[in-house]
Amino acid sequence: MADWDRLGAELDRWAGRGGAATFWWRDDDAGPEDGRLAGLLARRRALGAPLALAVVPGRLAPAVRDAIADDGAPRVLQHGADHADRAGGSRRKTELAAGALGHGLAGALEAGRRRLEDGFGAAFLPVMVPPWNRADDAVARRLAGLGFEGLSALGPRPGPARHGLALANVHIDIVDWKTGPRFAGEERALGAALNHLEARRTGAADRQEPTGLMTHHRVHDAGCRRFVDRFVAFVRDHPAARWLDASEVFAPPRNGRDRNQPPRL
Repeated sequence: MADWDRLGAELDRWAGRGGAATFWWRDDDAGPEDGRLAGLLARRRALGAPLALAVVPGRLAPAVRDAIADDGAPRVLQHGADHADRAGGSRRKTELAAGALGHGLAGALEAGRRRLEDGFGAAFLPVMVPPWNRADDAVARRLAGLGFEGLSALGPRPGPARHGLALANVHIDIVDWKTGPRFAGEERALGAALNHLEARRTGAADRQEPTGLMTHHRVHDAGCRRFVDRFVAFVRDHPAARWLDASEVFAPPRNGRDRNQPPRL
């Protein structure tokens, strides 16, 4: 059973072998003005942890842009173009669908990147976060040519790069989408964290990939908010754990090695 004691014990194992368990926090679907962003930003300030906001450029309200800019701390990533399903037919929802390339998708993604660059300056990182965490390979191959340098989806990454893009995913989805959206529960969320940490420590997954927390502030209930508060603080306060800024997560390799690589365990 996954619980807080097991999470503490896992982090202690990293400490016992001289390792550093790295984490990062990505929040998706920012853009529309619904009154919920202020609460997330206040939570981030109280917790003192770095946050990356995946912003939908085609849905970015001026008030949201100003709130992010005024906060000064979050990094901004790009969440598709307008978060529209372009898959068609009976396929699972996908905005970054290969069939959409002939219907203006590439131009929309590039225009969205320019809008976020103009709106957020140095806080914007040219990292694509595909809506629904899916990107057809034909689209992923085009992203570097459209000015993107990173890609972030869901699940353990197969390697540090894909089609010339730095790759770093998230692994802990705290929302139950099938019966909600609502909090998925502590056991499920902590289980996802433990699975990735243990896989990294034992070499079953890429040791260099930080364990990613994925949140969606626009649909969070009280359970989600309580878990975020406790999990972020728990990691922050453990001597063998560290929250990374997205600029570190997507930093280019140095001397052939990932800058975020922990000591081999």
